[in-house]
Amino acid sequence: MRILFCTWAWPTHYQPMVTLGWAFRAAGHDVRVASQPSLVPVIRASGLPAVAVGRDEEIEPTVARLLAEDPRVRGSGKESRTVSAYAGIAEKMAGPLLTLMRSWRPDLVVFEESTYAAALVAAALGVPAVRHLWGVDILSYVRSFEPAALAATAASLGLSTVDVAGAVTVDHCPPTLQVPGDFTRRHMRYVPFNGATVLPAWAAGPRTRPRICVTYGTTSSQLAFYECVIDRLVHAVAGLPVEVVATVAGDDLAALGRVPDNVRIVERIPLHALLPSCDLLISQAGPSTALTAVSCGTPQLMIPQLPDQRLISTLVSAAGAGVKLDLAEADTETIRTAAAEILGDAAYRDAAAGLARESREQPSPAEVVDGLVALAR
Repeated sequence: MRILFCTWAWPTHYQPMVTLGWAFRAAGHDVRVASQPSLVPVIRASGLPAVAVGRDEEIEPTVARLLAEDPRVRGSGKESRTVSAYAGIAEKMAGPLLTLMRSWRPDLVVFEESTYAAALVAAALGVPAVRHLWGVDILSYVRSFEPAALAATAASLGLSTVDVAGAVTVDHCPPTLQVPGDFTRRHMRYVPFNGATVLPAWAAGPRTRPRICVTYGTTSSQLAFYECVIDRLVHAVAGLPVEVVATVAGDDLAALGRVPDNVRIVERIPLHALLPSCDLLISQAGPSTALTAVSCGTPQLMIPQLPDQRLISTLVSAAGAGVKLDLAEADTETIRTAAAEILGDAAYRDAAAGLARESREQPSPAEVVDGLVALAR
């Protein structure tokens, strides 16, 4: 059976789908991943076949506007800025995706939840479509804005209605951390994929002190109104009797300056490989980052800035598996005190272990495949 995965060119929206793509391949199905050319190297590095659709230049102005928006400013209530941005991407993707699907004729389409074009083109061609979440389903709060934003693109495909929920939604969030939604849900275990690596010997070796991983994402720094605080986080916890592993790259690396001897800087290491050896993760609570920590049973100290980060950090802290700090209050002393509290209180470790068990209890990607294939029969 031919399975087409679709996503627009944003790596952290694609990576949560990788393990399901592998599961389809392992089950003997023909899998391809369609996205703009700039994502092709990321897809290729994940081990799945890539198909370039459209041109990066077509979506760059829309993405630039999305990145330039201040997330603290609320919309007028007449439209969702986020939905409108994703609808703009859908308008550009619909034509190239239609050409690809008419040519390759997939039996099933699996689309990242904000890649609206895939759902619309699949509906126009009568192909079953599966919506794949990237984390907590924050778009469920703005679904009412989708019909108006997507009406023109739907009409261009001969559709009289707009429905981008798909036949079923693959949900890899542990139920404790998910929000309600009026859609058919197929639960799946979160199996993180943050890239390939050669695991350094120190990461698996014995430790004499607690280990804290500090990261602040790889894509959020592109946002115009996003404040990177990686230097503050690293220097705050370096004052504790711990080992600090900071995953830092690019301009953020230069911002760190001189670091204490108990800080190890690594530019690239997948979190799913590192976190099993860590006692605490300090991060922005990006969906992939937070859910990787959940799957590893690692307590979290979260300083979110974007709406989805604020939502998932609220849910993780409510479950007792971490602490959420507002950016305005996250000074050096507050960060250090919160980290010490989490390390010193077994209740956080127990709650994190409970979320990890809940995640493992969900069906594996391999177990989900057969049910999804049945949609196309």
